[in-house]
Amino acid sequence: MEKKELNQIYSRLRARCMQLMDGLDHRAFESEWGWYGGHYYKNEEGEYERAEYPIPVISVKGLCDVEISLDQVSVSTKRRRLDTLAYSFEKFQGVPFECFSIEDYLGQDYYNPGLSMEEFRNRMEKSQEAALGFSFLFGFDVDAGFLSEFAKLLRREGFFY
Repeated sequence: MEKKELNQIYSRLRARCMQLMDGLDHRAFESEWGWYGGHYYKNEEGEYERAEYPIPVISVKGLCDVEISLDQVSVSTKRRRLDTLAYSFEKFQGVPFECFSIEDYLGQDYYNPGLSMEEFRNRMEKSQEAALGFSFLFGFDVDAGFLSEFAKLLRREGFFY
C-alpha cells in the first residue's frame, strides 16, 4: 500500500470522526477523541480477530465510546446486569447489538443478532458479573444527529462507561 492510499483512508476516517464529534450535543456530552489500535472485530466465521491499525474513537465521558472503523460505526457501553435481566430493549428495535462479558469479552457472548431474547436472558441469569458490555452497530454513514439522540437514549436507559 502506498502512502497516498493510506493517507486517503485515514483522512476519510478522521473526517467522519469530526462529523460525528460535531453532531454530539456539546451541552449534553463531554467528549474527546483519539486514535487507538488493538481493537477487535469479528471475522466471517464469527470469531474475534485483533486489528493493530489505529481507528478514531470518540470517548463520551461516563457513557460510551464511539468507534469509527473502515466500514462501520459502533457504540460500546455497559449496563448493570441485574437491571438488564427484565429489560425489553424495545426502544432499540432496528439497531443491531451484541452483549458480551466485560471480564472475558473475547470468550463470552451473551447476545448476538439472531439469538432469541429468551436465550439472552438465560445466559445473563447464569452470569455473576455486575455489568455487561454492549456494542451497538451502525453503518459508516450513520447520521450524526441520530447518533447524538442515540447517546441521549443510552443515558436515559441507564447505560454507562
